[in-house]
Amino acid sequence: MGVWFLELSHNNLSHLPVGTFQGLWGLRVLLLSQNILRDLSGGALGGLSFLEQLDLSHNQLAHLPPDFSATLGSLLRLDLSHNLLTFLDPSSLWLLGSLEQLDLSHNQLAELTAGVFGGLFRLHWLSLAGNQLQWVEGAALAVMPGLEVLSLAGNDISELEAEAFATLGALGLLSLVGNRVQHLEFKAVAGIRTAGTRLLLADNPWTCDCDLQRAFGKLGHLRHLRVVDLGNLTCAGPERLSGAVLTGVEAQLCLAETATVLGITGTVLLMVAVAVLMAERKRRQGPEEAGELGSFLERLISRQINRPKFPP
Repeated sequence: MGVWFLELSHNNLSHLPVGTFQGLWGLRVLLLSQNILRDLSGGALGGLSFLEQLDLSHNQLAHLPPDFSATLGSLLRLDLSHNLLTFLDPSSLWLLGSLEQLDLSHNQLAELTAGVFGGLFRLHWLSLAGNQLQWVEGAALAVMPGLEVLSLAGNDISELEAEAFATLGALGLLSLVGNRVQHLEFKAVAGIRTAGTRLLLADNPWTCDCDLQRAFGKLGHLRHLRVVDLGNLTCAGPERLSGAVLTGVEAQLCLAETATVLGITGTVLLMVAVAVLMAERKRRQGPEEAGELGSFLERLISRQINRPKFPP
């Protein structure tokens, strides 16, 4: 048959029998969104060898069968957003060698198995936004050299593995908006080598301290990376800076640490001076007078060491 476009969205489809699309060799676009599909096993998508776009968004899919991609080798765009996926079997996507865009947003994915995207050599757009990911391992992303856009927004990511994105040599946009990142691991993003990469980091509970200032300071010296929403980054801690815009307080973040270092340095210098003075007095005066001076200087040093530090 000559059908190339088929829309079955907004129905009550809960199951696709084997052979549903048998004979539709010319089909290029298949829209199945807004149904109640729960299972695609049993060769439900068989016979779609030339399909280029498949929309399965807004269904109730909890898993993809291992043979999901067996007959979808020509697929360019796949939308699986707004389903109930909790796990991706690496073999499910393995044969999607032509895929360019993959939307897995708003599912319930808590982890990415190493090699899960192993066959997606041509993928350049990937959204994992709105899932439950807590960390990102470089091994899960290592096989997508052409990936240009990666969205991890709206997950539960609290830390980034060092050089997690180092293998993404074409990455132009990375979104980590709306996660639980408190500290920026400089090495995690410094490994990105693409010229002109844009980072989105807003809506994270940043702990605004000297370490954070240093990390962003280093980031600012990298010409190939740019935090495009830097003006929207706000502090969640410490309490005295809660709600403050990072760019407005970054000059203050290392003051307490600097004051502490200066205080320690001053104390050390005082102790050295006292030691020299005591040695000189002991040489010139008797033991009793030198002992009284030593006791007085010890009390002075003790007060210097134990005095209140610069407020945090």
